[in-house]
Amino acid sequence: MPNKNSLLKFFKENHKTSIHDISLLYIDIDNFRYINQTEGHEFGSQVLLEVSKRLALLAKPNGRVYHLSGDEFVIIYNNPSETGLGEVMAAYIQAGFKKSFDISDKELYINISIGVVERPAENMTIQQMLEAAEVAMYRAKETGKNKYALYDITMSRTLAERTSIIKHMRHAIEQNEFEIHYQPQLDLFFDRIDGFEALLRWNSKELGWVAPDQFIKAAEATQLIVPLGAWVIRNACAFLKKLDDMGYSPLNMSVNVSIIQLMQDDFVPTVQDTLEFLELSPENLELEITESLLMESFDLVMPKLEELRKIGVRIALDDFGTGYSSLSYLSQIPITTLKLDKSFINKIGTKEEGLIESILHMCKRLNLCTVAEGVEKNSQIPILKEMGCHKIQGYLFSKPLTEEGIINLLQTAPTLVDDIYLLDSQNKQRK
Repeated sequence: MPNKNSLLKFFKENHKTSIHDISLLYIDIDNFRYINQTEGHEFGSQVLLEVSKRLALLAKPNGRVYHLSGDEFVIIYNNPSETGLGEVMAAYIQAGFKKSFDISDKELYINISIGVVERPAENMTIQQMLEAAEVAMYRAKETGKNKYALYDITMSRTLAERTSIIKHMRHAIEQNEFEIHYQPQLDLFFDRIDGFEALLRWNSKELGWVAPDQFIKAAEATQLIVPLGAWVIRNACAFLKKLDDMGYSPLNMSVNVSIIQLMQDDFVPTVQDTLEFLELSPENLELEITESLLMESFDLVMPKLEELRKIGVRIALDDFGTGYSSLSYLSQIPITTLKLDKSFINKIGTKEEGLIESILHMCKRLNLCTVAEGVEKNSQIPILKEMGCHKIQGYLFSKPLTEEGIINLLQTAPTLVDDIYLLDSQNKQRK
């Protein structure tokens, strides 16, 4: 298949081909590196070959397909007059990937993300067009993968911001710019702090406070999430050990992990070594994965989760309700905790309140611990408790705090639910 050099050569030799008369699709295979890691590079090469064949078939008769590198492809359409052709073809190609692939006697479903540049300005070069389409492709990935996105100028500003973040992030760990804040989780039935969720924060010397959703995505894109994630697990567990030595036990620590961390060969042994070194019980560590991550990479993630459960580490399904929201698969996955997203908690007091009760009832039957996230109203607590929710987490009780803040909270909050009601009452009197 023609490569990137062939693409650049084509435009160099065909001066009459106007950039303005072109629609360009930049295509990337979702989660391809995990296929390589789990099935081997020879199998991965077969996948690339079959994908290129299907793209060539779907692009006929007017599209020209080029293999840029790795798992990235480009399709060029001459488009002198049809506005919207690029989007139409992107949707058509993605529909063509709903059919499974038969590779080495294995049935494989492959998803792709596509960035579209539609009849750009005359002064844009082909290299700039490729860069713009790549930016759009990453935007498609950010919105959930297996989608396409049409390029617009605001995406370039986002790319510039991300480039700056990546540049400064490479030295941030060495310069101790990262810190962990801990948001308490309150046990509703025993009226005490049960544990914490470790939340990474970055106070850059150059950029100031950087929003987590910005730097986490950049860290995943550059693989920096691997050392950064290991640092979080190590330090969060060390803080839990410190609290244990101070007499605050039993407490639990929840840490978010990405699929990139999970798929590292040494991830499970590293977690186990950390726990053994600090003499912590595996049951006191809970690793959180998001619902969307689990469902997008179900077959890849499941073996890792089973390994973690075998050594005693607990698994929480985070942000339930933001993605697939299917109760049918909960009994099939080795999780111990379900975290209800704030969007569900906000349904309390509405006609949809019964949905929360149904989910909590199902979790009780599956023997799952449940945590309500984003609890911000006093009135939500008795309802959640009556429905059988085990824990709450949110700004009503406490924002994420530094280590010092957590220790102060543990020293001054003996009766937690009562304190919440008292604080709420005092706030109303002040108003």
